[in-house]
Amino acid sequence: MRNKGNLRLSLLASAAMGLIVAQPALAADFSRGGSLRIGISQMAPSPDPVVTTFGVNWITASIACEGLFATDESWTPQPMLADSFKYNDAGTELTVTLRDGLTFQSGAPLTATDVVASLQRFRESAGIGASFKAVTTGITAVDARTVKFELTSPTPIVPGLLAGAQAVIMSANSLKGASPTEATRGLDCTGPYSLTNYQPDQGATLKRWDGYKSRSEPSSAGAGMKHAYADDIELRLMPEASVRRDSLITGDIDIAMELPTDFHDALQSTPDTEAIVVPNNQSLAVVFNTKSGVAADVNLRRAIYYALDMDPIMLASVGDPQFYTLDPSWIPDPNSFWYTKAGVPDGFGTSQADKVKKYLAASHYHGEPIRWLVASEQYQKHYLTAITASQQLEKFGIHVDIVQSPMANYIQQRSNPAGMDAFSSFLPTYVDPTSIAFLNATYPGFWSDPTKMDLMQKIATTLDANARKKIFEQIHALAYDQFPFIKYGTEANMYGVRKGVGNPQRTPARQYDFYNVAPPSK
Repeated sequence: MRNKGNLRLSLLASAAMGLIVAQPALAADFSRGGSLRIGISQMAPSPDPVVTTFGVNWITASIACEGLFATDESWTPQPMLADSFKYNDAGTELTVTLRDGLTFQSGAPLTATDVVASLQRFRESAGIGASFKAVTTGITAVDARTVKFELTSPTPIVPGLLAGAQAVIMSANSLKGASPTEATRGLDCTGPYSLTNYQPDQGATLKRWDGYKSRSEPSSAGAGMKHAYADDIELRLMPEASVRRDSLITGDIDIAMELPTDFHDALQSTPDTEAIVVPNNQSLAVVFNTKSGVAADVNLRRAIYYALDMDPIMLASVGDPQFYTLDPSWIPDPNSFWYTKAGVPDGFGTSQADKVKKYLAASHYHGEPIRWLVASEQYQKHYLTAITASQQLEKFGIHVDIVQSPMANYIQQRSNPAGMDAFSSFLPTYVDPTSIAFLNATYPGFWSDPTKMDLMQKIATTLDANARKKIFEQIHALAYDQFPFIKYGTEANMYGVRKGVGNPQRTPARQYDFYNVAPPSK
C-alpha cells in the first residue's frame, strides 16, 4: 500500500494532467522541404506573447517557442520542456526537472535561471499570468535543471496554467529591458522554428531551426513530437478575407486563415483548394464593464440578456446555420471535461419581453448609451454581432453607441474602466477554468464579485477533479445570473488550404501547430 504522502502526490499529479487520456493524433509521414505560406488577418506590434491577452496575437510564439507544458488534443497539459515534475508530500511545492541538453535558438543553454526569469515576468502579466500569481508565492532555481514553485496551497492547476503561449520560456538574456507590458526585441526560444523577420505591417518569417530537439511521443496538438516539415513558415498579413481567399485560389499562399463561411462553396468548387471547417471552435460574446459605468448595473445586464434573440445574431455573424450552434456553455468544445450547461435559464437564445421589462424596472438605467467597443477592421464579427444585438436592444429602449477602433486602440480602450461599457470578444476552450481570461478580475470587464472570487479560490485549491467540476458549475451558474458577459452561440472556424497541404488542423485543440503541417508538393 502506498503511504499517504505518495498517494497525495499521485492525486495531485493525476489532477494536474487531467482525467481524459485521448488517443494521440498521429501525423502522417510527410517529406520535409518547401515553404508553408499562411495568410493571416492581423499581427501584433510585437511577437512577444506576454504583453497581450489577445490570443490570435500568440501565433508567432506558438511556432517559435515552448513552455514547460503543452496541451494535447484532449485539452490536457503534457510535459514539453519539463522532463518530469513532482509535488512534495504536503502538496505545497512543485518541482520541475528540465529535459537535458536543450538550447535556445541563440545557442545559449536552457537553464532553470531562464525559466525563473520567463515565468516571473509571466506571473506579473494580465489574464492567465494573474491566475498563476494567485497560486504561487515564489519560483526558484534549485540547480541548472531544477525549478521549484512554492504554492499558496495544494493545487493541481499549475501545469495547465503553464501550457499556454503566454508562459513560453525565453532566454533570460533576451528579457533584459522587457517587462509584462514592455515587449522583448525578438524571440529567443527553444521551438522548432526561429523567427528571422517580423514586420507588423507585413508579416513574419520563421525558419526551421536545425538545433531543435523534439520530444519522442506521438504528436497531439501542441504536445509530443514536432515534425517541422517546412523549411520555413511565412506569415503574410492579409487583413481582407477576400484577399486571403483569392491568394489561396491563385496559389500565392497555401493556407488562408479565418475565412467567412460564405466562401465555403467557392473553395470547395475550386479544384486546387479545400475549405476546412473546425467545429466547436469558440464562443461569440459581449463582455461588460462590471466595475463602473452604466453596465455595472446587474439588472441592466440581465435585461440585455433577456432582450437578445441569439439566432439572428449568430446568423448575421457566421452567415449559415450549419456553421454555428446555439450552445450556451462557456466551454465551446463538448469534448472537454469542463463542458457544462449548469445554471442556464430556460429558453436560452430567445428574447423574453416580460423579463426585460422586469429587470429594466429594477435597474437604474435611464436611456444612457452603452459604449460598445469593436475591432471591426480585424474582426468583422465584432461589428456584426454588436450591430445586430444593438438593433434588438433598441426595441426595448436600450441604446448602444458602437465604437469602431483599430486593434491597438480597442485593446487599450477595453483595459480602461472609464473608457468603455462593453466590448465584443471571443472565448475558446481553455485547459482549465482558472485559465479562462473572462473569469479573472484583472481582465477587461473586471468581474470581481465576492462569490465568484471565493469560488475561483476554491477551484484553484481543490484536488479532486469531480469536486472541481462541481465548483465550476457553480461559477457557470453565477455567470448566468449576473451576466458579466453574454454568449450568443458557438461558431465553427473555417479556413482554406491548397490541395496537397499535409496534416492540416481539423480540431479546435490544434490551433497554431503549423510545425506539424506540411507544405504541398511543388
